[in-house]
Amino acid sequence: MSPAKAKDYLRWQLLWRIGIAVLLMWLLLAPWLLMSVQKEMQNTLDNRLAASAKMLMSLMSQYDLDPLVKGVQRGPLFDPAHNPDLPPTLACKVANIAGDIIAVSHDAPHNVLTTTQQGYQNRMQDGEAWRVFNLSQGGLTITTAERLETRDTLMRSVVIAAGVPFFLSLAGTLAVVWFGILHGFKPLHSLSQNMAKRNTEDLTSLVWEQRPAEVRPLVDEINRLLQRMQQSLLRERRFTGDVAHELRTPLAGIKTQLQVARLTDGGKAMHALLQAEKATDRLQRTLDQLLLLARVEGDGQLTESTRLPIAEINNMALSDVQHLAKQQQVTLRCNDDVDEKLQASAILLSAALRNLLENAIRHAPVNSVITLSATQQDDFLLWTVEDEGPGVSEKLLSELTRRFVHGHHSDGSGLGLAIVDAIVRRFKGELQIKNGATKGLVVTISIPMQ
Repeated sequence: MSPAKAKDYLRWQLLWRIGIAVLLMWLLLAPWLLMSVQKEMQNTLDNRLAASAKMLMSLMSQYDLDPLVKGVQRGPLFDPAHNPDLPPTLACKVANIAGDIIAVSHDAPHNVLTTTQQGYQNRMQDGEAWRVFNLSQGGLTITTAERLETRDTLMRSVVIAAGVPFFLSLAGTLAVVWFGILHGFKPLHSLSQNMAKRNTEDLTSLVWEQRPAEVRPLVDEINRLLQRMQQSLLRERRFTGDVAHELRTPLAGIKTQLQVARLTDGGKAMHALLQAEKATDRLQRTLDQLLLLARVEGDGQLTESTRLPIAEINNMALSDVQHLAKQQQVTLRCNDDVDEKLQASAILLSAALRNLLENAIRHAPVNSVITLSATQQDDFLLWTVEDEGPGVSEKLLSELTRRFVHGHHSDGSGLGLAIVDAIVRRFKGELQIKNGATKGLVVTISIPMQ
């Protein structure tokens, strides 16, 4: 899915969910509001029936009942011109206790208005429903009635009057939400355009000072990813450059020695083959060191951790350099004063100790002693490798962890201490290199116990 389609998909999904939520909320509230309005309207209209009956009761006190009973003045009593407060939609009847009709409205439903039950009631006549209120007081009975159809019509008008604004407000709300979503997605649109315009080799961090707080974590994570990619690319380029630079000389030497062996015979040929074998060994060591350094500095699969005793890690490093110590006639001594287990990568730690021991063996004189000691200080584990070699100059001490920096011997790859430094930094530790009090070199690495 393209960024534009993904952006539109998110917009429509957000609008759809907000619209459904708003619609469901109003649909749940609408029945309650409708019933409340209907109840209030019914109460209001019932009160109007009762108020009309009471108004007629007060009006009757102003007339002489005898002529009204004889039917002389029935018309003016319910004429709207004489009684403008009387609703024209109501049917009314006034009778005495004996049941004689004193006054009645025009076209009044006789069966509906003929009732002795007090208060409110619903009655039917000719299939038409009426709401009736009956009031008896002072020897008079006043009955008022109203068609329920009139009330239903009024209710429908109220529902229409309330429903149209509701749907208009819902449409307006969705429109406002849509424009809000468009405006809210502008930072993501700007971010996608920025990334689309970038060159494939441009891994610099995104500079976006006016970014919203909601997008800031995303931009920060993208910048971290770009930084890791840039570092990985630099490591790859540096590894390629190191391989091209360091392997050229051994390969050229091997080729030369093989040519000498092919053109000569006897002792010279054997010597040339021996030199070619040494150059091959050096080439192999250099390749192994370069690959290990690349994996340590990168995100290689050397991060597995096991809880191993310190003595076992020391034995792994010592066993790897025993053959080299015998060739150089050097004695290895291990002082293990720590009875602890370290949660770390045994492969990396043993590789660091092995490189320290190899460097010490190469620089140590014949019949000398190299000491590997492990001690604990506070929350740190300290490994120290001491030899009896000539040491190095003070100027060279600070450069020994750089790549391809050699000490007194030039047969090494110049990567041993650089690998040790990378491993120590990976464990958030520290590497210290100094000359001994009398002779030799003292190298100490400190690793946090946790």
